[in-house]
Amino acid sequence: MKMGLGILQTGIGYYKLQLQRRKLLTICVSAALGVHVMGLLAFGSYVVISTLIQEKTVFVTPPPIKTYEPRKLEHKVKVQKRQRSSSRPQVTPRMVATRLTDLTLPEIKVDPKVIKTSFQPQFKAVTGMGLGVGLGTGFGIGGFGEGVSEIDFFGLRAKGERVMVCVDVSGSMVEDERGGPKGFLRVKQRVGKVIDALREGTMFNVVVFGDAAQTFKDEMLPATGAFKNDAKLFVEPYNTTQEQSGLTSGNVQGANMGLKALGGTTRLDLALTAAFQNGADTILIISDGIPRVLKEMTPEQLATWNAILEKWKQDNAKQETVQGGGGGGTGGGEGGGETHEEKVWVEPKPFKEGQPASPGHWVTRRVRDGRRGGGNRRASDVQPMPQMPDSMRYWTLQDFIKHFGLLNDELYAKKGKKPPVVHCIGYAIDKEGGDFLRDLAKHYGGNYRRVASL
Repeated sequence: MKMGLGILQTGIGYYKLQLQRRKLLTICVSAALGVHVMGLLAFGSYVVISTLIQEKTVFVTPPPIKTYEPRKLEHKVKVQKRQRSSSRPQVTPRMVATRLTDLTLPEIKVDPKVIKTSFQPQFKAVTGMGLGVGLGTGFGIGGFGEGVSEIDFFGLRAKGERVMVCVDVSGSMVEDERGGPKGFLRVKQRVGKVIDALREGTMFNVVVFGDAAQTFKDEMLPATGAFKNDAKLFVEPYNTTQEQSGLTSGNVQGANMGLKALGGTTRLDLALTAAFQNGADTILIISDGIPRVLKEMTPEQLATWNAILEKWKQDNAKQETVQGGGGGGTGGGEGGGETHEEKVWVEPKPFKEGQPASPGHWVTRRVRDGRRGGGNRRASDVQPMPQMPDSMRYWTLQDFIKHFGLLNDELYAKKGKKPPVVHCIGYAIDKEGGDFLRDLAKHYGGNYRRVASL
């Protein structure tokens, strides 16, 4: 028996036993490795998933309450006593804001007491890399950052801190060639988008003009959501129909410091006067025609024009006045006859200083043909009365420039401010009106664009 076991452990038997042990060891190692891999995958998946779905912990630090103790007044009392005992004038302390608007704030009087405030902002802990919030991108509201708005005005690019929007609401803005009331509705919608785009730090106002001018508010307001919505509601009622169009009265009066106007239509002069009085640095205008502002004639201009009229009267004094009816007669004699149309001249009203020009006009009447002698001259033989040129009746571009130059000297230059920039949109405008708006915008450093339709 012992001999047989010895033989098994040597030779072939020993080799087979070794193979069996290696196979068993391999199986055990593989099984252990597989169990470890499965465990690692399961545990790793659990860790990853729990990390992804786990809510981040946010710590909100309550704002610290700072207590400001009342300042000691001994020094102030001593200074006041010295000022009263001194012959020098007493100085009133003021807070001055050195901004483009040149505002001077009133004295702030505060009783000494314990003031508790919690003005500190709340901070949340967040992950990520960066340089933090606030690297000096602006100088506060109304400074060089938050107060300046980038504007897209019917395709014109502009920017401003104090913006005045001038909208023409005259009856011609709702004519069929401009799309009627529906076309003007699109104008109001585009104006609304311009207002919506203003930043809250920007000061703004809106003025509509026709035969008069009306502002949204008497002075500029910050472009907050409530004020912007109110401004759009202010523009909404104008020119809803062709019958209810135009503007005949408003709250804007002509400035005493410029040229005097006697009325007219498309009163762009009043709209720009309101913009200058509001201290605008950017003025946006949309209009469909050249403004017709009646000017006050100087004594020299009045004398020149009256001389022209007198000469015309002298040249036509020998012309016989057209008379109605023929000669006398009985029955169907020479008093009858055919009739024809004649033009009779109606004399103009006398011109007076300080009143607009009022030229005469022709009236067509039907008269009988004369049969007795020398006959009357037809109106076609009479020289037409000379018409007063527009340059004498209405403000020209040079008059506008002169008028607003006077306003600029008083309202801007004396305060060390630059004149405003004017941008103009010609809405389906003719060449004469387009040339006027283009030259006006160019003179004030702005741009002009013609919009055929919306």
